[in-house]
Amino acid sequence: MQILNTLTVLALVVMSFAMIVAVPVLYASNEDSGNSNRLILLGGIAWVALVLLNWGVSFFVV
Repeated sequence: MQILNTLTVLALVVMSFAMIVAVPVLYASNEDSGNSNRLILLGGIAWVALVLLNWGVSFFVV
């Protein structure tokens, strides 16, 4: 279970760095703002899901 917790933390860190880079880039691009907003929303939802998954896994790790 410790390995699973480590993997969820790693996924959360990678997703956080990806969002730090992707959000300003997508906001700066003026091509298709609807598609950019959808990608930002999906990234935010995935980030929240990873936070909740990490919270759930942490209960099983002592």
